Amino acid sequence: MKNFLLFILILVSKPLFACGFYPYGEELRFSFFNPNVFRYYGYSEFNYSSDSFKPKALYEEEEAELSPNEVLWLRYCNHKVPASAVWEVLYGDKTIGNDNKMLQYLHRQQDWEAINYLKFAKSCEFFNTWLDDPWERRSGAILPERTKQIDKAIRLSEQVGNNEIKRRYTFLAIRLAFYNKDFATIRKLYDTVFKNQGNQDILNYWSLYFRTLAETDKALANFYAARVFENAPDKRFMIAQQYNRTVPIDQVLKYAATNQEKASVYFLAGILKHDRALENLEKTYRYNPRSEAMNFLLLREVNKIEDWIFTPYYSLFSPSVTSFWEDNSVKIVLKRVENDRDYARKVLRFVNTVNINKVEDAVFWKTTKAHLLFITKDYSESLVLIGQLAQENKSNAALLKQLALLKALNLTANQANGKAVIPEEVQTIILKNKDNQKFIFALGRELEYKGNTTDAALLYTRLGNGDRYSSEVVWKTQKNKGDTYFDFYDNYFDYVNVMYTPKQLEELIGDILANRNKKDVFSAWKYNGLQKEIPRLYDLLGTKYIRRNELPAALAGFKKVTQDFWDKKYTAWEKTASYWDYSNVFDKNPFYELNYTPKFIAVKDSMRLTKTSITRQLIRYLNKADNPAEQNRDYYYFLAANCYYNMTQYGNAWMMRRYSWSSSGNHSILEDESEYYECNLAKKYYRLALENAKTRKFKALCLRMIGRCEKNRLAYRYPDRYGSDIKDYDSYLLGKNRYYSDLKNNYSDDYTSLTSDCSFFEDYFKARR
Repeated sequence: MKNFLLFILILVSKPLFACGFYPYGEELRFSFFNPNVFRYYGYSEFNYSSDSFKPKALYEEEEAELSPNEVLWLRYCNHKVPASAVWEVLYGDKTIGNDNKMLQYLHRQQDWEAINYLKFAKSCEFFNTWLDDPWERRSGAILPERTKQIDKAIRLSEQVGNNEIKRRYTFLAIRLAFYNKDFATIRKLYDTVFKNQGNQDILNYWSLYFRTLAETDKALANFYAARVFENAPDKRFMIAQQYNRTVPIDQVLKYAATNQEKASVYFLAGILKHDRALENLEKTYRYNPRSEAMNFLLLREVNKIEDWIFTPYYSLFSPSVTSFWEDNSVKIVLKRVENDRDYARKVLRFVNTVNINKVEDAVFWKTTKAHLLFITKDYSESLVLIGQLAQENKSNAALLKQLALLKALNLTANQANGKAVIPEEVQTIILKNKDNQKFIFALGRELEYKGNTTDAALLYTRLGNGDRYSSEVVWKTQKNKGDTYFDFYDNYFDYVNVMYTPKQLEELIGDILANRNKKDVFSAWKYNGLQKEIPRLYDLLGTKYIRRNELPAALAGFKKVTQDFWDKKYTAWEKTASYWDYSNVFDKNPFYELNYTPKFIAVKDSMRLTKTSITRQLIRYLNKADNPAEQNRDYYYFLAANCYYNMTQYGNAWMMRRYSWSSSGNHSILEDESEYYECNLAKKYYRLALENAKTRKFKALCLRMIGRCEKNRLAYRYPDRYGSDIKDYDSYLLGKNRYYSDLKNNYSDDYTSLTSDCSFFEDYFKARR
């Protein structure tokens, strides 16, 4: 439900994505400090996550762990029965046979009180739930049958001589009273039997759980909750939901008589904080320095810091836990990152004050320090500490893997700008962690920030093992303005398409060509599959030069593209029947045909349409048009203008500049964005055609085409003027368009024909001579 509500908020805040996916939450979060390494499984439900808290996840390592109830019965049986026999008695669904080792043991001991208790406990299972009525007609109601069981449990507790069995009967009565909504009985039984008991074992804390739910004093209830949370692992998830965060912690501390109790109060309050919890850490350490709980609180705080810093730093998204009402622009997000690094330094200072001989797990604290050093960019000190830890813990495979990740990040980040590479030691670590996509991406991002855009892109190609649809990483750029349909990236090609200069792309291509046949393991992984990408990258290189209108460079790039690539990418040859497969096909000659316009120019130079042939022809026509000795300069300028027009959003050769097309709402941050929508180059060459035109009618046609380009420019510049009545919008553009005004004023006899019906274009073009 939480994720669903979050998704609804996204739809409200980003209407452009109302019909599609937008990343959020855990899929955004960057974290390299793995909680599983340190095995605080008793608190795993409270690992930091954008999903908030959820019932305990199952870990393979935990499958062998026993529940507190099993441990209690094993101890009761003096560990002379197998754990499986205890489990069968407590949780087995089948009728228990005489061959059960636990029951055999109790019979040998003639422990009839324990045997009778187990029978009674089984008879109570039906009543220990809200769902005893399958039709939910009496859910949570006071049931006479349950009341009888409560009375019987109290009576039996008073009759038995075994103190542990007595307490077990009392606990059953308390639990039954809870489901019977008999809170007075809960308070009376707990305060009479358990409250002042010297040996507070798990039975006491299970009972205190229900006593907490029955308490009306909110501060006292919080105190009880803290005690249950510390001492009853199986009740942690449920009791945490009962903690009232609005109660000042000072009021709760009034009930804490010992330092350990004070520590538990600060700990639970800290666990429930989604913001900074350093004060809770410091107070927990002050009152109970050997607390395992404090270690987990520190672990959780570091995971929070990672989200606050790494998620924005590497992806430029806001942290996975954030408010939609905040200003989450990239600039503001990165500014908050620096504030959070300052906070990380404060946490590091606290870690440095801790007496390492007093804490429960010195290795954990040292590892935490090494990671905080990396977070605060003290790479050299972090590497020294990582080296010491690795040397001292050679048999701890999980820790060594954790240290290796931190080492690789440090080594990559700890390089001078313009000189960053992937060190050999990092290469080895990458190969061992090649499926950790966010780790791979973070290394690429560090290289990119240091100026090595080639290796960065190569690492990005390995996201999802080269399959963009398997990528687990999405990221933004600082150039995004927030009005694009997709303001994030999930694959290297789309990112390189937008962000890399032609020079950076040429360096990438050159590196692939130079190293693609290397046989070492890392190179084989790094360049895997990129041989087939070479034509695509040359296509992109030529396209980038088209965007800059550097035609000779564009042609040089396109010439390196294989014919097979053109056949499959931009023609109907070997295409399937899918509409999307045909969306990028050159199906009209961009020099002679215009969209939504009847044919009006005879095609004189037929050719197979590819990016190469179109660019070559455009250069040829421009050379002719620019030649003062050419008699048909107006003609060639007009054809060139047609091509430039068709290379825009409105034309049939838009794929000369883009890799996808949308009718609206898909503005990008590409360098030729204004040209793509405003048709400025087309306008320039239509104007040159006008200047070289010899007849009145052809001049009128040129002016009409200039006006069409101007209309597109105005529509791009003034999108907010678009209303529900498109006729009004056209009238608005007509009034703003000075070229249409010139056409109307200077060619009044031709105005109506040229602006109302494109079928007249043929007559006007034929009148060129």
